[in-house]
Amino acid sequence: MSIIKNISRRSFLISSAACLALPTLEAEAAKSKNTPKKFLCVGLGYGFSDTHFYPKTVGSFAKIGLEESMKPLSPFIDEITMVEKLRNFGYHSAHDGSTQFLRAMGPVSADILAGTYLSKEARYKNIVLNTSDFSDGHSKGLSYDFRGGYIPGFRRNLDLYKTLFSSNESKAQLIQRIKQKRSVLDSKKIDYNNFSSQLTKSDKVKLDEYFQSIRQMEYELKRELDWVAVPKPKAPYPFPDTKLGGKTKYAAKRDGIKDVKLSYDLIALAFQSGQTNVASLAIPNTALLTGLGINTTIHGVSHYNSSQQMRTWAEQRDKTNMELFAYGIKKLKETKDVNGQNLFDNTAFICGSNLRSGHGNRDMPFFVTGGAIAGLKKGHNVRPHEKKVPLANALLTILNELGVDVKNFGQSTGRETSFLA
Repeated sequence: MSIIKNISRRSFLISSAACLALPTLEAEAAKSKNTPKKFLCVGLGYGFSDTHFYPKTVGSFAKIGLEESMKPLSPFIDEITMVEKLRNFGYHSAHDGSTQFLRAMGPVSADILAGTYLSKEARYKNIVLNTSDFSDGHSKGLSYDFRGGYIPGFRRNLDLYKTLFSSNESKAQLIQRIKQKRSVLDSKKIDYNNFSSQLTKSDKVKLDEYFQSIRQMEYELKRELDWVAVPKPKAPYPFPDTKLGGKTKYAAKRDGIKDVKLSYDLIALAFQSGQTNVASLAIPNTALLTGLGINTTIHGVSHYNSSQQMRTWAEQRDKTNMELFAYGIKKLKETKDVNGQNLFDNTAFICGSNLRSGHGNRDMPFFVTGGAIAGLKKGHNVRPHEKKVPLANALLTILNELGVDVKNFGQSTGRETSFLA
């Protein structure tokens, strides 16, 4: 990337928090036609209650209607697609179902793989927003690297806010840190051709994975060096407080509803300013319950058949998750990128969980919306034509439609196209 060529209009918009609508210049016309596609992945964790949520049949939502817990999506009834009856084979533990939504038994998660294709010229390959209470202590988050290593990501919106809009490092310190990384990387070089002839087949696979991780590190270092001279945008607003406040027993706790909305706001800003084109968000379930005034754990609520009270809370959580999903859609629709184009129209936005209801990890659903997938069967509830279709097949199709040129993903057996027109 040429920093000098790209710093003028892009950086001017970024430094102004992308709040100025400038006319498209002739030199920018070609670029605007090739606005990078974006990918937003949201993992809800746990399943949905089996009452008042799932459509009773397939077809157009305009004809079959939305169940009570899905009604917050009414403003976008013609743009959402629900894909049911998928399976994420290999994950038999119910709690695995809360976290493995993007992985599909492969080493790398779909968001991280997509970032290597879609964010080649962005400051950050991915934004990973996890939360410490995502799954009530039973799991971690959604994102995994090419060697299967868990990516902690940002645990607080405040940390993401600081990363996007400020830096505690001087330019000299930043360059020195990058140089140190390069030095460490150089020490790991191996003469592959001479060394590989002495290895078994399985060891060669391990060595190939090792070199792939080195190439990935080199790519990340190049990205950092390219962006050293480009200033970060100015924050468009001070960081808002997302604690409940007041004098109640919840006063010092996080309001998960406010927190998720802020996460969507920050992701939209990161997309808008071109800092990344791929983001993932793990919903903070316990904090969300706190925001609803429910004083119990998400794990307790997931056992909603234990009492009528738990079922009521589970249905309340379902509806709130759909309200937040609708908020994310609305935010992308309202936000323009640096080329003045609608973020929603260039984004594939998926939202779901590995679990269907309670702890059942079969026939799980997910939502997909946005304009980045040209042939999306919008406004429909769909089911695969075959039984026992891997979730990996649907994720592979989404990745391909975004321009990620891979033939397999995780345990995929082919493309799943039931949600394409």
